Amino acid sequence: MLEEFDDKIFNALVEKIEVLSPTHFVFVLKSGMIVEEIKDIDKI
Repeated sequence: MLEEFDDKIFNALVEKIEVLSPTHFVFVLKSGMIVEEIKDIDKI
């Protein structure tokens, strides 16, 4: 789960972020890897 990050490292790794809903994100990394994050609404 992504909670804290260094801006420079994050920007060097992440190509784009797709927000599918307020609790559902897709991170497309510059390497081509896709990382999907779904937050549990009860834990926000």
